[in-house]
Amino acid sequence: MKKIKITAVILIILSFLLSGISILYSLLSGNEGDSLKSLTIANHAYDTIYDEIMRPLTVSKTMAYDTFLRDKLENEEKYTEQEMASFLSDYLSTIKEKFNYSSAFVVSEKTRRYYTPGGISKILNPQKVPYDIWYPLFINSNLEYDLDTDRDQLNEYLWTVFINIKVTGKDGTLLGVCGVGVVMENLQSIITSLEDEFDIKINLIDLEGLVRIDTNTTNIENAYISEAIADGAGSERFSFSRKGLSNVRMVRFMKDLEWYIVVQGRIERRIITPKFFVWPALFLILILAVFFLIAGVGTKEKQKQSEIQDTLEDSITGLPNRNYFKEAYGEMGIFTTTRYKTIAFVDIDNFDSLSADMDGNEILRKLIRVSNATFWNQGQLLKWDKDEFLAILETGVRETKENFAKLCSKIEREIGITLSVGVAEINLSDTIKVNYYRAIQACYAAKENGGNGVVVHV
Repeated sequence: MKKIKITAVILIILSFLLSGISILYSLLSGNEGDSLKSLTIANHAYDTIYDEIMRPLTVSKTMAYDTFLRDKLENEEKYTEQEMASFLSDYLSTIKEKFNYSSAFVVSEKTRRYYTPGGISKILNPQKVPYDIWYPLFINSNLEYDLDTDRDQLNEYLWTVFINIKVTGKDGTLLGVCGVGVVMENLQSIITSLEDEFDIKINLIDLEGLVRIDTNTTNIENAYISEAIADGAGSERFSFSRKGLSNVRMVRFMKDLEWYIVVQGRIERRIITPKFFVWPALFLILILAVFFLIAGVGTKEKQKQSEIQDTLEDSITGLPNRNYFKEAYGEMGIFTTTRYKTIAFVDIDNFDSLSADMDGNEILRKLIRVSNATFWNQGQLLKWDKDEFLAILETGVRETKENFAKLCSKIEREIGITLSVGVAEINLSDTIKVNYYRAIQACYAAKENGGNGVVVHV
């Protein structure tokens, strides 16, 4: 019996060594070539999509520096509304028709008029119209331009990639925003051709991992590929990550667009295994399979749960994060319960300046400790962004406003920071995205009033 055990141990060791040599030989003979081929495909996809998006971006930049457009916006008060509408209608129609874009637009900072090829479409009113909140958010950012995916209200609500770029005068004064829109179907058609030709999956995601462009429309602004951000990809080349024996993920930062391109696919490996090594390899696989079946199932399950938890939980505060919100509700869905009555958006005033003098992470932890001790048993608090939080609460608008006012005073007194809070009543007939846009609008109004306060969306 002892000899049998010794023999079995020797066989296992030999099969391990022989199989290891076989696998190593296979990997050395194919790994470099497989990686090179995959990266070549990814780079081809990058160049094709980058060129397609850069064209409308270049057109938008040309518009922003056009002396005709600058002159009209600088001297808008010298013309009647009809004259301005006529000037810019002709101007935008030429751009739209020449480049075959779905839309071209100009927004005046002075009058908030939204000019299109058809004339003045509307007067932007972020305080009352949720979809108009993009304008103050953009002009108050440090960005010269940005790309935004949204449904075009003026074009049958089709998914569209909007290029927004600031128009400034010679002295740097903001005159407005201009840009063009590209219907998502055009980009989806190009990406579909690449996916079909190379048997890959392509996504464009933003800095938070939110899907901005996908051939599957249901994923747009409704799904996350957060793990791709963790690959730490730069703008010079693709990162290359193996997922199992044949699956790969390649990620590259599109610097001019502030998005990442994610290319995923399978590698058809040509594993060369000499016949001499086949049976030892199979024997080893059988032994290892039994071993992992017995000893590893529990570990894998724990690891899987841990990975899910990390994806859905903010690492600093321990709160559910935006990924969790997406999993639980989906921004384009609707609230399916009457449990929650109000939604609130909370932003720490001057957080970047505070972080220069204090530990930003410690500020967030203290804020959560004080908040939890106050009234978060009345609903759910989520970490939304760097210094932003979203709350869905069971209390009515009046009580929610009073509670937040008390919290703002307590936070200022105990931590030495201030908050801007926007509160909105949840409307079950609207999408979740429209509901929290109302809260964001109210928060923006609180900031406009100097911060350190609570504003209810009217």
